[in-house]
Amino acid sequence: MSYFLPLKIVLVLILAVATGSLGGVAYYYQTRAADLNSQVSSLNNNTNSLNDQIATLKGVIANLTAQISQLQTVNSQLSQSATKIQSLEAQLSTANSQLQTLQNELSTEISNLQSIESSFNTQLSSLYAQLAADQAEIAQLQAQISQLQSQLSGSLCLSGKTITIGELLDLTDGLSTQGVRAQEGSVIAINDINSFLATSGCNLKFTTQVDDYALDSSKALTELRALAAAGIQVVVGPLNTGALYNLIQFADANHIVLISPSSTSAALEIPASPAKYFFRTAPDDRWQGMADAKMVQTEGATKLIILQRHDTYGDSLTNATAYDFNLLLTANTGAVDRTGCIPSDTVCIIQYDASTSDFTSVLTVLNYDFNALNVTSSTNRVAIDAVSFEEFSQMVYQIQLQHPNLVGGHLPGCTIGVFGCLGSGPTSVWVGTDGEAQDPIISTNSTSAKFFQQNHLPSTLYDFLNNSKTVQLYTAFASAYPGNACDIYCRSAYDDVWLAALATLDVGYNGTRIQAAMLTVASNYYGVTGWNGLDSNGDRIASIYQVWKVEPAGSSFGWTFAGFWAADPTLNSGGQMLDFNPN
Repeated sequence: MSYFLPLKIVLVLILAVATGSLGGVAYYYQTRAADLNSQVSSLNNNTNSLNDQIATLKGVIANLTAQISQLQTVNSQLSQSATKIQSLEAQLSTANSQLQTLQNELSTEISNLQSIESSFNTQLSSLYAQLAADQAEIAQLQAQISQLQSQLSGSLCLSGKTITIGELLDLTDGLSTQGVRAQEGSVIAINDINSFLATSGCNLKFTTQVDDYALDSSKALTELRALAAAGIQVVVGPLNTGALYNLIQFADANHIVLISPSSTSAALEIPASPAKYFFRTAPDDRWQGMADAKMVQTEGATKLIILQRHDTYGDSLTNATAYDFNLLLTANTGAVDRTGCIPSDTVCIIQYDASTSDFTSVLTVLNYDFNALNVTSSTNRVAIDAVSFEEFSQMVYQIQLQHPNLVGGHLPGCTIGVFGCLGSGPTSVWVGTDGEAQDPIISTNSTSAKFFQQNHLPSTLYDFLNNSKTVQLYTAFASAYPGNACDIYCRSAYDDVWLAALATLDVGYNGTRIQAAMLTVASNYYGVTGWNGLDSNGDRIASIYQVWKVEPAGSSFGWTFAGFWAADPTLNSGGQMLDFNPN
Protein backbone atom coordinates (compact mmCIF):
# COMPACT_ATOMS: atom_id res chain seq x y z
CA MET A 1 0.00 0.00 0.00
CA SER A 2 2.86 2.38 0.88
CA TYR A 3 4.42 1.74 -2.53
CA PHE A 4 1.36 2.60 -4.64
CA LEU A 5 0.45 5.84 -2.84
CA PRO A 6 3.58 7.82 -3.87
CA LEU A 7 3.11 6.41 -7.32
CA LYS A 8 -0.40 7.84 -7.51
CA ILE A 9 0.86 11.22 -6.29
CA VAL A 10 3.64 11.26 -8.97
CA LEU A 11 1.09 10.38 -11.64
CA VAL A 12 -1.15 13.18 -10.48
CA LEU A 13 1.67 15.69 -10.53
CA ILE A 14 2.66 14.57 -13.97
CA LEU A 15 -0.93 14.97 -15.13
CA ALA A 16 -1.12 18.35 -13.51
CA VAL A 17 2.05 19.52 -15.19
CA ALA A 18 0.85 18.01 -18.37
CA THR A 19 -2.42 19.82 -18.16
CA GLY A 20 -0.89 22.89 -16.67
CA SER A 21 -3.58 23.06 -14.00
CA LEU A 22 -2.78 22.78 -10.27
CA GLY A 23 -6.40 23.64 -9.50
CA GLY A 24 -7.49 20.32 -10.85
CA VAL A 25 -5.17 18.64 -8.45
CA ALA A 26 -6.60 20.54 -5.55
CA TYR A 27 -10.09 19.75 -6.67
CA TYR A 28 -9.29 16.11 -6.88
CA TYR A 29 -7.98 16.02 -3.42
CA GLN A 30 -10.82 17.99 -2.06
CA THR A 31 -13.24 15.62 -3.66
CA ARG A 32 -11.19 12.69 -2.59
CA ALA A 33 -10.98 14.02 0.99
CA ALA A 34 -14.70 14.58 1.05
CA ASP A 35 -15.25 11.11 -0.17
CA LEU A 36 -12.89 9.68 2.44
CA ASN A 37 -14.53 11.73 5.12
CA SER A 38 -17.83 10.38 4.00
CA GLN A 39 -16.42 6.88 4.10
CA VAL A 40 -14.91 7.51 7.50
CA SER A 41 -18.22 8.86 8.74
CA SER A 42 -19.93 5.88 7.26
CA LEU A 43 -17.37 3.60 8.86
CA ASN A 44 -17.87 5.35 12.17
CA ASN A 45 -21.58 4.91 11.82
CA ASN A 46 -21.03 1.29 10.91
CA THR A 47 -18.64 0.96 13.84
CA ASN A 48 -21.22 2.40 16.20
CA SER A 49 -23.84 0.16 14.73
CA LEU A 50 -21.54 -2.81 15.07
CA ASN A 51 -20.69 -1.75 18.61
CA ASP A 52 -24.39 -1.56 19.34
CA GLN A 53 -24.89 -4.93 17.77
CA ILE A 54 -21.92 -6.32 19.67
CA ALA A 55 -23.31 -4.89 22.88
CA THR A 56 -26.67 -6.35 22.01
CA LEU A 57 -25.04 -9.70 21.20
CA LYS A 58 -23.12 -9.55 24.44
CA GLY A 59 -26.41 -8.99 26.22
CA VAL A 60 -27.92 -11.86 24.28
CA ILE A 61 -24.85 -14.00 25.06
CA ALA A 62 -25.05 -13.05 28.72
CA ASN A 63 -28.74 -13.86 28.69
CA LEU A 64 -28.07 -17.13 26.88
CA THR A 65 -25.25 -17.90 29.30
CA ALA A 66 -27.64 -17.29 32.18
CA GLN A 67 -30.25 -19.46 30.48
CA ILE A 68 -27.63 -22.12 29.81
CA SER A 69 -26.66 -22.00 33.47
CA GLN A 70 -30.32 -22.26 34.40
CA LEU A 71 -30.78 -25.09 31.93
CA GLN A 72 -27.69 -26.83 33.33
CA THR A 73 -29.20 -26.46 36.79
CA VAL A 74 -32.53 -27.77 35.52
CA ASN A 75 -30.71 -30.57 33.67
CA SER A 76 -28.87 -31.48 36.87
CA GLN A 77 -32.15 -31.44 38.73
CA LEU A 78 -33.76 -33.53 35.99
CA SER A 79 -30.84 -35.96 36.16
CA GLN A 80 -31.27 -36.21 39.91
CA SER A 81 -35.01 -36.61 39.43
CA ALA A 82 -34.39 -39.33 36.84
CA THR A 83 -32.11 -41.11 39.30
CA LYS A 84 -34.75 -40.75 41.96
CA ILE A 85 -37.38 -41.99 39.52
CA GLN A 86 -35.21 -45.00 38.70
CA SER A 87 -34.73 -45.60 42.42
CA LEU A 88 -38.45 -45.20 43.01
CA GLU A 89 -39.19 -47.52 40.10
CA ALA A 90 -36.80 -50.08 41.62
CA GLN A 91 -38.45 -49.58 45.00
CA LEU A 92 -41.85 -49.85 43.33
CA SER A 93 -40.75 -53.09 41.64
CA THR A 94 -39.47 -54.41 44.98
CA ALA A 95 -42.67 -53.28 46.66
CA ASN A 96 -44.73 -55.01 43.96
CA SER A 97 -42.67 -58.16 44.45
CA GLN A 98 -43.11 -57.93 48.21
CA LEU A 99 -46.80 -57.26 47.71
CA GLN A 100 -47.07 -60.34 45.52
CA THR A 101 -45.20 -62.36 48.14
CA LEU A 102 -47.47 -60.99 50.86
CA GLN A 103 -50.50 -61.78 48.71
CA ASN A 104 -49.20 -65.33 48.26
CA GLU A 105 -48.49 -65.61 51.99
CA LEU A 106 -51.91 -64.15 52.72
CA SER A 107 -53.47 -66.68 50.38
CA THR A 108 -51.52 -69.45 52.12
CA GLU A 109 -52.47 -68.13 55.55
CA ILE A 110 -56.11 -67.91 54.48
CA SER A 111 -55.86 -71.50 53.26
CA ASN A 112 -54.16 -72.51 56.51
CA LEU A 113 -56.76 -70.63 58.50
CA GLN A 114 -59.50 -72.40 56.59
CA SER A 115 -57.79 -75.72 57.25
CA ILE A 116 -57.34 -74.84 60.92
CA GLU A 117 -60.95 -73.68 61.09
CA SER A 118 -62.05 -76.94 59.50
CA SER A 119 -59.82 -78.89 61.88
CA PHE A 120 -61.08 -76.81 64.80
CA ASN A 121 -64.67 -77.46 63.81
CA THR A 122 -63.90 -81.15 63.49
CA GLN A 123 -62.19 -81.17 66.88
CA LEU A 124 -64.98 -79.07 68.36
CA SER A 125 -67.53 -81.56 67.09
CA SER A 126 -65.37 -84.31 68.49
CA LEU A 127 -65.15 -82.50 71.83
CA TYR A 128 -68.93 -82.05 71.89
CA ALA A 129 -69.26 -85.75 71.16
CA GLN A 130 -66.68 -86.48 73.84
CA LEU A 131 -68.54 -84.22 76.26
CA ALA A 132 -71.72 -86.11 75.56
CA ALA A 133 -69.84 -89.37 76.02
CA ASP A 134 -68.28 -88.04 79.24
CA GLN A 135 -71.70 -87.06 80.55
CA ALA A 136 -72.89 -90.54 79.73
CA GLU A 137 -69.80 -91.92 81.42
CA ILE A 138 -70.51 -89.86 84.52
CA ALA A 139 -73.99 -91.30 84.65
CA GLN A 140 -72.54 -94.77 84.19
CA LEU A 141 -69.92 -94.13 86.87
CA GLN A 142 -72.58 -92.94 89.27
CA ALA A 143 -74.53 -96.10 88.58
CA GLN A 144 -71.32 -98.10 88.97
CA ILE A 145 -70.57 -96.40 92.28
CA SER A 146 -74.04 -97.25 93.50
CA GLN A 147 -73.56 -100.83 92.35
CA LEU A 148 -70.13 -101.01 94.01
CA GLN A 149 -71.49 -99.59 97.22
CA SER A 150 -74.09 -102.30 97.17
CA GLN A 151 -71.48 -104.93 96.39
CA LEU A 152 -69.08 -103.62 99.02
CA SER A 153 -71.65 -104.36 101.65
CA GLY A 154 -71.76 -107.99 100.48
CA SER A 155 -69.99 -111.09 101.73
CA LEU A 156 -66.86 -110.68 99.56
CA CYS A 157 -66.17 -107.30 101.05
CA LEU A 158 -66.65 -108.68 104.54
CA SER A 159 -64.41 -111.67 103.95
CA GLY A 160 -61.14 -109.89 104.77
CA LYS A 161 -59.49 -111.77 101.90
CA THR A 162 -56.54 -110.63 99.80
CA ILE A 163 -57.18 -111.46 96.14
CA THR A 164 -54.18 -111.91 93.84
CA ILE A 165 -54.21 -110.64 90.28
CA GLY A 166 -51.51 -112.24 88.14
CA GLU A 167 -49.21 -110.33 85.82
CA LEU A 168 -47.09 -111.67 82.96
CA LEU A 169 -44.58 -108.99 81.97
CA ASP A 170 -41.26 -108.81 80.17
CA LEU A 171 -38.80 -107.40 82.70
CA THR A 172 -35.48 -108.51 81.19
CA ASP A 173 -35.71 -108.69 77.37
CA GLY A 174 -36.73 -106.61 74.35
CA LEU A 175 -39.75 -104.99 76.06
CA SER A 176 -38.19 -104.75 79.51
CA THR A 177 -38.42 -100.94 79.71
CA GLN A 178 -42.14 -101.13 78.94
CA GLY A 179 -42.59 -104.12 81.24
CA VAL A 180 -41.00 -102.39 84.22
CA ARG A 181 -43.22 -99.34 83.70
CA ALA A 182 -46.28 -101.58 83.45
CA GLN A 183 -45.28 -103.21 86.75
CA GLU A 184 -44.84 -99.81 88.40
CA GLY A 185 -48.20 -98.60 87.10
CA SER A 186 -49.81 -101.77 88.51
CA VAL A 187 -48.33 -101.11 91.95
CA ILE A 188 -49.96 -97.67 92.02
CA ALA A 189 -53.25 -99.19 90.79
CA ILE A 190 -53.26 -101.73 93.64
CA ASN A 191 -52.57 -98.94 96.16
CA ASP A 192 -55.43 -96.84 94.73
CA ILE A 193 -57.85 -99.81 94.68
CA ASN A 194 -57.09 -100.77 98.27
CA SER A 195 -57.39 -97.15 99.39
CA PHE A 196 -60.78 -96.93 97.66
CA LEU A 197 -61.94 -100.14 99.35
CA ALA A 198 -60.74 -99.00 102.77
CA THR A 199 -62.52 -95.65 102.58
CA SER A 200 -65.67 -97.51 101.51
CA GLY A 201 -65.60 -99.63 104.64
CA CYS A 202 -64.53 -102.78 102.82
CA ASN A 203 -61.81 -104.98 104.32
CA LEU A 204 -61.13 -106.81 101.04
CA LYS A 205 -57.67 -106.23 99.53
CA PHE A 206 -55.97 -106.86 96.21
CA THR A 207 -52.36 -107.65 95.39
CA THR A 208 -50.42 -108.76 92.31
CA GLN A 209 -48.04 -111.58 91.51
CA VAL A 210 -45.68 -110.50 88.74
CA ASP A 211 -43.81 -113.07 86.65
CA ASP A 212 -41.11 -112.18 84.12
CA TYR A 213 -41.55 -114.23 80.95
CA ALA A 214 -38.60 -112.42 79.26
CA LEU A 215 -40.45 -112.22 75.92
CA ASP A 216 -40.31 -116.03 75.71
CA SER A 217 -43.64 -117.56 74.67
CA SER A 218 -42.83 -120.99 76.12
CA LYS A 219 -41.80 -119.48 79.43
CA ALA A 220 -45.01 -117.41 79.47
CA LEU A 221 -47.07 -120.62 79.19
CA THR A 222 -45.09 -122.28 82.00
CA GLU A 223 -45.71 -119.28 84.26
CA LEU A 224 -49.41 -119.12 83.38
CA ARG A 225 -49.74 -122.77 84.36
CA ALA A 226 -48.12 -121.94 87.70
CA LEU A 227 -50.45 -118.98 88.24
CA ALA A 228 -53.48 -121.14 87.47
CA ALA A 229 -52.24 -123.80 89.90
CA ALA A 230 -52.07 -121.09 92.57
CA GLY A 231 -55.75 -120.31 91.99
CA ILE A 232 -55.32 -117.05 90.09
CA GLN A 233 -58.35 -116.35 87.88
CA VAL A 234 -57.35 -113.17 86.03
CA VAL A 235 -53.96 -112.11 84.63
CA VAL A 236 -52.80 -108.77 83.24
CA GLY A 237 -50.54 -109.50 80.27
CA PRO A 238 -48.66 -110.66 78.37
CA LEU A 239 -47.27 -107.62 76.53
CA ASN A 240 -46.70 -109.08 73.06
CA THR A 241 -48.96 -110.94 70.67
CA GLY A 242 -46.63 -113.92 70.18
CA ALA A 243 -46.78 -114.81 73.84
CA LEU A 244 -50.52 -114.15 74.03
CA TYR A 245 -51.14 -116.44 71.07
CA ASN A 246 -49.27 -119.21 72.85
CA LEU A 247 -51.44 -118.82 75.98
CA ILE A 248 -54.90 -118.74 74.40
CA GLN A 249 -55.58 -122.46 74.29
CA PHE A 250 -54.62 -123.00 77.94
CA ALA A 251 -56.47 -119.87 79.13
CA ASP A 252 -59.65 -120.78 77.27
CA ALA A 253 -59.57 -124.36 78.50
CA ASN A 254 -58.93 -123.39 82.13
CA HIS A 255 -61.10 -120.25 82.23
CA ILE A 256 -58.23 -117.91 83.06
CA VAL A 257 -59.00 -114.34 81.95
CA LEU A 258 -56.11 -112.59 80.18
CA ILE A 259 -56.09 -108.78 79.81
CA SER A 260 -53.24 -107.62 77.57
CA PRO A 261 -52.41 -103.90 77.67
CA SER A 262 -50.40 -103.93 74.44
CA SER A 263 -51.05 -106.94 72.18
CA THR A 264 -52.32 -105.52 68.89
CA SER A 265 -51.94 -108.14 66.15
CA ALA A 266 -54.91 -108.37 63.81
CA ALA A 267 -54.21 -112.11 63.70
CA LEU A 268 -55.93 -112.35 67.09
CA GLU A 269 -58.99 -110.42 65.97
CA ILE A 270 -61.43 -113.06 67.19
CA PRO A 271 -65.07 -112.25 68.00
CA ALA A 272 -65.89 -112.32 71.68
CA SER A 273 -67.70 -115.48 72.80
CA PRO A 274 -68.21 -117.51 75.98
CA ALA A 275 -65.25 -119.63 74.89
CA LYS A 276 -62.81 -116.72 74.43
CA TYR A 277 -60.94 -115.66 77.56
CA PHE A 278 -58.57 -112.93 76.39
CA PHE A 279 -59.20 -109.20 76.04
CA ARG A 280 -56.93 -106.48 74.65
CA THR A 281 -57.07 -102.89 75.89
CA ALA A 282 -55.14 -101.57 72.90
CA PRO A 283 -56.67 -101.35 69.39
CA ASP A 284 -55.58 -103.98 66.88
CA ASP A 285 -52.90 -103.27 64.27
CA ARG A 286 -55.31 -102.46 61.48
CA TRP A 287 -55.74 -99.03 63.08
CA GLN A 288 -52.04 -98.45 63.68
CA GLY A 289 -51.25 -99.63 60.14
CA MET A 290 -53.33 -96.77 58.78
CA ALA A 291 -51.77 -94.32 61.26
CA ASP A 292 -48.28 -95.34 60.09
CA ALA A 293 -49.24 -95.25 56.41
CA LYS A 294 -50.88 -91.81 56.71
CA MET A 295 -47.87 -90.42 58.60
CA VAL A 296 -45.44 -91.62 55.92
CA GLN A 297 -47.66 -90.34 53.10
CA THR A 298 -47.96 -86.94 54.81
CA GLU A 299 -44.16 -86.68 54.86
CA GLY A 300 -44.16 -86.98 51.06
CA ALA A 301 -43.14 -90.62 50.57
CA THR A 302 -44.37 -92.48 47.49
CA LYS A 303 -42.45 -95.69 48.22
CA LEU A 304 -42.10 -97.60 51.48
CA ILE A 305 -39.68 -100.21 52.81
CA ILE A 306 -40.84 -101.99 55.97
CA LEU A 307 -38.01 -103.51 58.02
CA GLN A 308 -39.75 -105.84 60.46
CA ARG A 309 -39.11 -108.36 63.19
CA HIS A 310 -40.59 -111.67 62.01
CA ASP A 311 -43.05 -112.53 64.77
CA THR A 312 -46.80 -112.26 65.28
CA TYR A 313 -46.59 -108.57 66.22
CA GLY A 314 -44.24 -107.62 63.39
CA ASP A 315 -46.09 -109.63 60.73
CA SER A 316 -49.49 -108.22 61.67
CA LEU A 317 -48.48 -104.56 61.85
CA THR A 318 -46.41 -104.88 58.68
CA ASN A 319 -49.28 -106.43 56.76
CA ALA A 320 -51.64 -103.67 57.90
CA THR A 321 -49.20 -100.86 57.11
CA ALA A 322 -48.30 -102.28 53.69
CA TYR A 323 -51.96 -102.70 52.77
CA ASP A 324 -52.94 -99.22 53.94
CA PHE A 325 -49.98 -97.41 52.31
CA ASN A 326 -50.72 -99.16 49.03
CA LEU A 327 -54.38 -98.22 49.46
CA LEU A 328 -53.59 -94.53 50.08
CA LEU A 329 -50.99 -94.22 47.29
CA THR A 330 -52.36 -96.43 44.52
CA ALA A 331 -55.87 -97.54 45.57
CA ASN A 332 -54.28 -101.00 45.96
CA THR A 333 -53.06 -101.17 42.35
CA GLY A 334 -49.37 -101.02 43.37
CA ALA A 335 -47.10 -103.96 44.14
CA VAL A 336 -46.23 -105.17 47.66
CA ASP A 337 -43.01 -107.16 47.28
CA ARG A 338 -41.69 -109.61 49.86
CA THR A 339 -38.92 -111.14 47.76
CA GLY A 340 -36.76 -108.10 46.85
CA CYS A 341 -37.30 -104.62 45.49
CA ILE A 342 -37.64 -103.41 41.92
CA PRO A 343 -38.28 -99.74 40.98
CA SER A 344 -41.96 -100.36 40.16
CA ASP A 345 -42.79 -101.67 43.67
CA THR A 346 -44.85 -99.51 46.01
CA VAL A 347 -43.97 -101.40 49.21
CA CYS A 348 -41.04 -103.73 49.95
CA ILE A 349 -40.95 -105.89 53.07
CA ILE A 350 -37.72 -107.12 54.71
CA GLN A 351 -38.05 -109.55 57.59
CA TYR A 352 -35.50 -110.55 60.25
CA ASP A 353 -35.65 -113.17 62.95
CA ALA A 354 -36.68 -111.72 66.31
CA SER A 355 -33.55 -113.24 67.91
CA THR A 356 -31.15 -111.53 65.46
CA SER A 357 -28.17 -109.79 67.08
CA ASP A 358 -26.00 -109.21 63.98
CA PHE A 359 -27.91 -107.32 61.26
CA THR A 360 -25.18 -107.29 58.61
CA SER A 361 -27.00 -109.41 56.04
CA VAL A 362 -30.34 -107.73 56.75
CA LEU A 363 -28.86 -104.26 56.27
CA THR A 364 -27.15 -105.30 53.04
CA VAL A 365 -30.57 -106.22 51.65
CA LEU A 366 -32.02 -102.96 53.02
CA ASN A 367 -29.33 -100.88 51.32
CA TYR A 368 -29.86 -102.70 48.01
CA ASP A 369 -33.64 -102.31 48.14
CA PHE A 370 -33.44 -98.64 49.13
CA ASN A 371 -31.18 -97.88 46.16
CA ALA A 372 -33.49 -99.87 43.88
CA LEU A 373 -36.50 -97.75 44.82
CA ASN A 374 -34.74 -94.38 45.24
CA VAL A 375 -34.60 -93.61 41.49
CA THR A 376 -36.19 -91.29 38.88
CA SER A 377 -39.43 -89.74 40.13
CA SER A 378 -39.12 -91.58 43.46
CA THR A 379 -35.75 -90.04 44.36
CA ASN A 380 -35.91 -88.78 47.97
CA ARG A 381 -39.42 -90.17 48.30
CA VAL A 382 -38.58 -93.57 49.82
CA ALA A 383 -39.38 -94.08 53.52
CA ILE A 384 -38.12 -96.83 55.84
CA ASP A 385 -40.51 -98.02 58.57
CA ALA A 386 -38.81 -99.97 61.37
CA VAL A 387 -41.21 -102.40 63.06
CA SER A 388 -38.85 -103.31 65.89
CA PHE A 389 -38.30 -103.46 69.63
CA GLU A 390 -35.10 -102.52 71.49
CA GLU A 391 -32.95 -104.43 68.98
CA PHE A 392 -33.32 -101.27 66.89
CA SER A 393 -30.37 -99.80 68.83
CA GLN A 394 -28.03 -102.52 67.54
CA MET A 395 -29.46 -102.09 64.07
CA VAL A 396 -28.76 -98.32 64.15
CA TYR A 397 -25.21 -98.92 65.39
CA GLN A 398 -24.47 -101.19 62.43
CA ILE A 399 -26.17 -98.89 59.91
CA GLN A 400 -23.86 -96.04 60.95
CA LEU A 401 -20.81 -98.24 60.34
CA GLN A 402 -21.85 -100.26 57.32
CA HIS A 403 -24.29 -98.09 55.33
CA PRO A 404 -23.97 -94.43 56.40
CA ASN A 405 -25.90 -93.38 53.27
CA LEU A 406 -29.02 -94.75 54.98
CA VAL A 407 -28.51 -92.30 57.84
CA GLY A 408 -28.65 -89.11 55.77
CA GLY A 409 -31.55 -89.74 53.37
CA HIS A 410 -34.56 -87.46 53.39
CA LEU A 411 -38.20 -87.04 52.34
CA PRO A 412 -39.90 -83.81 51.13
CA GLY A 413 -41.33 -83.31 54.62
CA CYS A 414 -44.56 -82.28 56.28
CA THR A 415 -44.63 -78.51 55.82
CA ILE A 416 -47.03 -75.74 56.74
CA GLY A 417 -49.67 -75.58 54.00
CA VAL A 418 -50.16 -79.34 54.01
CA PHE A 419 -53.26 -80.11 56.07
CA GLY A 420 -52.36 -81.11 59.62
CA CYS A 421 -48.67 -80.18 59.29
CA LEU A 422 -46.67 -77.86 61.52
CA GLY A 423 -43.20 -78.77 60.23
CA SER A 424 -40.91 -77.02 57.76
CA GLY A 425 -38.52 -78.52 55.23
CA PRO A 426 -37.29 -82.05 54.48
CA THR A 427 -37.50 -84.87 57.01
CA SER A 428 -35.51 -88.08 57.40
CA VAL A 429 -36.50 -91.35 55.72
CA TRP A 430 -36.84 -93.31 58.98
CA VAL A 431 -40.09 -93.76 60.93
CA GLY A 432 -40.99 -96.11 63.77
CA THR A 433 -43.86 -97.71 65.65
CA ASP A 434 -45.02 -98.37 69.20
CA GLY A 435 -42.17 -100.86 69.57
CA GLU A 436 -39.73 -97.92 69.67
CA ALA A 437 -41.82 -94.91 70.76
CA GLN A 438 -40.90 -93.45 74.17
CA ASP A 439 -38.27 -96.15 74.78
CA PRO A 440 -35.24 -94.49 76.48
CA ILE A 441 -33.06 -97.54 75.77
CA ILE A 442 -33.30 -96.58 72.10
CA SER A 443 -33.10 -92.78 72.41
CA THR A 444 -30.28 -92.57 74.99
CA ASN A 445 -28.00 -95.29 73.61
CA SER A 446 -24.61 -93.61 73.10
CA THR A 447 -23.91 -95.67 69.98
CA SER A 448 -26.98 -94.15 68.27
CA ALA A 449 -26.00 -90.49 68.63
CA LYS A 450 -24.88 -89.98 65.02
CA PHE A 451 -28.12 -91.51 63.76
CA PHE A 452 -30.33 -89.29 65.92
CA GLN A 453 -28.39 -86.18 64.94
CA GLN A 454 -29.95 -86.61 61.50
CA ASN A 455 -33.09 -88.66 62.17
CA HIS A 456 -35.98 -87.92 64.51
CA LEU A 457 -37.65 -91.33 63.99
CA PRO A 458 -41.30 -90.16 64.32
CA SER A 459 -43.10 -93.17 65.80
CA THR A 460 -46.79 -93.90 66.30
CA LEU A 461 -48.19 -94.97 69.66
CA TYR A 462 -51.76 -95.62 70.70
CA ASP A 463 -52.75 -93.03 73.25
CA PHE A 464 -55.52 -90.77 74.46
CA LEU A 465 -56.27 -87.32 75.79
CA ASN A 466 -55.26 -86.82 79.42
CA ASN A 467 -57.95 -86.42 82.04
CA SER A 468 -57.94 -85.66 85.77
CA LYS A 469 -57.26 -89.31 86.62
CA THR A 470 -54.27 -89.32 84.27
CA VAL A 471 -52.81 -86.26 85.96
CA GLN A 472 -53.26 -87.86 89.39
CA LEU A 473 -51.43 -90.98 88.17
CA TYR A 474 -48.58 -88.87 86.75
CA THR A 475 -48.22 -87.15 90.12
CA ALA A 476 -48.21 -90.41 92.07
CA PHE A 477 -45.79 -92.03 89.62
CA ALA A 478 -43.33 -89.12 89.73
CA SER A 479 -43.34 -89.32 93.52
CA ALA A 480 -42.90 -93.10 93.64
CA TYR A 481 -40.45 -93.44 90.73
CA PRO A 482 -38.59 -90.14 90.28
CA GLY A 483 -36.73 -89.81 87.02
CA ASN A 484 -39.00 -92.25 85.16
CA ALA A 485 -42.03 -91.52 82.99
CA CYS A 486 -45.39 -93.27 83.09
CA ASP A 487 -45.83 -94.31 79.43
CA ILE A 488 -48.76 -95.97 77.66
CA TYR A 489 -47.73 -99.39 79.04
CA CYS A 490 -47.78 -97.96 82.56
CA ARG A 491 -51.14 -96.27 82.07
CA SER A 492 -52.75 -99.24 80.31
CA ALA A 493 -51.56 -101.69 82.96
CA TYR A 494 -52.97 -99.37 85.63
CA ASP A 495 -56.41 -99.48 83.99
CA ASP A 496 -56.17 -103.24 83.33
CA VAL A 497 -55.60 -103.95 87.04
CA TRP A 498 -58.64 -101.80 87.83
CA LEU A 499 -60.72 -103.76 85.27
CA ALA A 500 -59.69 -107.03 86.91
CA ALA A 501 -60.57 -105.69 90.36
CA LEU A 502 -63.89 -104.13 89.29
CA ALA A 503 -64.97 -107.32 87.53
CA THR A 504 -64.10 -109.29 90.67
CA LEU A 505 -66.11 -106.91 92.83
CA ASP A 506 -68.96 -107.17 90.34
CA VAL A 507 -69.26 -110.97 90.00
CA GLY A 508 -66.75 -112.52 92.40
CA TYR A 509 -63.29 -113.97 91.85
CA ASN A 510 -64.21 -116.55 89.27
CA GLY A 511 -62.74 -116.65 85.76
CA THR A 512 -65.92 -117.74 84.02
CA ARG A 513 -68.01 -114.99 85.59
CA ILE A 514 -65.27 -112.36 85.12
CA GLN A 515 -65.04 -113.29 81.41
CA ALA A 516 -68.80 -112.92 80.99
CA ALA A 517 -68.84 -109.53 82.71
CA MET A 518 -65.72 -108.01 81.16
CA LEU A 519 -67.29 -106.21 78.16
CA THR A 520 -69.86 -104.58 80.43
CA VAL A 521 -67.31 -103.67 83.11
CA ALA A 522 -64.98 -102.14 80.50
CA SER A 523 -67.81 -100.20 78.88
CA ASN A 524 -68.71 -98.71 82.27
CA TYR A 525 -65.13 -97.85 83.26
CA TYR A 526 -63.55 -94.45 82.63
CA GLY A 527 -59.91 -94.64 83.67
CA VAL A 528 -56.56 -92.95 83.18
CA THR A 529 -56.71 -93.95 79.49
CA GLY A 530 -60.21 -92.55 79.09
CA TRP A 531 -63.21 -94.66 78.21
CA ASN A 532 -62.23 -98.34 78.16
CA GLY A 533 -64.94 -99.51 75.77
CA LEU A 534 -64.13 -102.75 73.88
CA ASP A 535 -65.44 -103.74 70.46
CA SER A 536 -67.20 -106.97 69.55
CA ASN A 537 -63.82 -108.74 69.42
CA GLY A 538 -62.91 -107.69 72.94
CA ASP A 539 -60.34 -105.18 71.59
CA ARG A 540 -60.07 -101.49 72.51
CA ILE A 541 -62.03 -99.10 70.31
CA ALA A 542 -59.50 -96.81 68.58
CA SER A 543 -59.55 -93.01 68.83
CA ILE A 544 -56.10 -91.47 68.34
CA TYR A 545 -52.48 -92.46 67.87
CA GLN A 546 -49.88 -90.03 69.10
CA VAL A 547 -46.59 -89.43 67.26
CA TRP A 548 -43.37 -89.18 69.27
CA LYS A 549 -39.95 -88.20 67.90
CA VAL A 550 -36.35 -88.17 69.16
CA GLU A 551 -34.74 -84.78 69.81
CA PRO A 552 -31.61 -83.55 71.64
CA ALA A 553 -32.06 -83.50 75.43
CA GLY A 554 -28.97 -82.05 77.07
CA SER A 555 -25.99 -84.23 76.22
CA SER A 556 -28.21 -87.08 75.05
CA PHE A 557 -31.53 -87.53 73.22
CA GLY A 558 -35.11 -87.95 74.39
CA TRP A 559 -38.67 -88.40 73.12
CA THR A 560 -40.95 -85.42 72.50
CA PHE A 561 -44.55 -85.13 71.29
CA ALA A 562 -44.83 -84.58 67.51
CA GLY A 563 -48.58 -84.60 66.79
CA PHE A 564 -51.24 -87.25 66.43
CA TRP A 565 -53.40 -89.20 64.01
CA ALA A 566 -57.15 -89.05 64.52
CA ALA A 567 -58.97 -92.21 63.46
CA ASP A 568 -62.03 -92.18 61.24
CA PRO A 569 -64.96 -94.22 62.53
CA THR A 570 -64.59 -96.54 59.54
CA LEU A 571 -61.68 -98.96 59.50
CA ASN A 572 -59.26 -98.65 56.54
CA SER A 573 -60.17 -94.99 56.13
CA GLY A 574 -57.29 -92.49 56.01
CA GLY A 575 -58.08 -90.46 59.11
CA GLN A 576 -56.20 -87.19 59.67
CA MET A 577 -52.75 -86.13 60.83
CA LEU A 578 -53.09 -83.19 63.22
CA ASP A 579 -50.43 -80.88 64.69
CA PHE A 580 -47.83 -83.10 63.00
CA ASN A 581 -44.23 -81.84 63.14
CA PRO A 582 -41.66 -84.55 62.33
CA ASN A 583 -38.80 -82.02 61.94
